[in-house]
Amino acid sequence: MAYIGFLLTGGPFDSERWRTAYELGRAALDQGHEVSYFHYLDGALVPVADQTLPGCSDSGLYDEMPTEKFQELIADGAEVICCGLCVDARGIDAPADYPDGVEVGLLPDLADIIGEADRVVSL
Repeated sequence: MAYIGFLLTGGPFDSERWRTAYELGRAALDQGHEVSYFHYLDGALVPVADQTLPGCSDSGLYDEMPTEKFQELIADGAEVICCGLCVDARGIDAPADYPDGVEVGLLPDLADIIGEADRVVSL
């Protein structure tokens, strides 16, 4: 099986990149592949718990918030790392704002993913 790394730089509400990253990772896990995510820049906002998008969260793209989708991936074996500098710059309180299983790391963790993964997808 392959090891697939994802670099996610887009925020949860500025694009659909998070959803593409989720769907690709979901498909890879379902096929037995190993999956890691590194959330960088505004991507560090994607796994923040208890987010809502009023008026849009009952249907369509946001029927489930991004954090819920990434919690599913973590439960199924994906690794999710958020850049600590990006977390700090965005005022995220990692222990309080991230659900269990979301790790905080630094760029050497991204370098490890890039060096070890068979393929890296940047969104």
